[in-house]
Amino acid sequence: MDPNYQLLTSEAEYRRACDTVLSRAEREILIFDRDLVALKFEDTARLVALTDFLRAGGIHGIRMVLHDPGPLERNLPRLTRLIFRFSHVIEVRQSPDNLRHLADTHILADESHGVRRFHIDQPRSALILDDPAYINPWRQRYEELWELSHPCLQVNTTGL
Repeated sequence: MDPNYQLLTSEAEYRRACDTVLSRAEREILIFDRDLVALKFEDTARLVALTDFLRAGGIHGIRMVLHDPGPLERNLPRLTRLIFRFSHVIEVRQSPDNLRHLADTHILADESHGVRRFHIDQPRSALILDDPAYINPWRQRYEELWELSHPCLQVNTTGL
């Protein structure tokens, strides 16, 4: 397929772009976000998309780096249940204190697709499809963030 770049300027466009990237994932989803609130992962359609991705068989995984996992733990019970249900293929980490000033977010699928929000408080973002060369710098940055981050959700017999 030909590479596709699209500039987005509204919350609705951003969420549709997130859905597009999630729907194209075949092996891996990488998420970097402040707290997952703007992504609205409690929406049924998004949870179904994540569940379908994880059930597809083969090697599938989701990795998340969050600045603040608190809203996930307190306000996103359906997503939290999904994370614990698939804890063998979903990992959540928290960014270190010295990187919490980073204000961009992104979702990457495999090595070819992504949506990047330039600043968490603004809807302006970019959707890139079928372009590994464009996605590669974002992926490298994500991997650097991943290595600097630490696990933040703990599973025990009583839940969180």
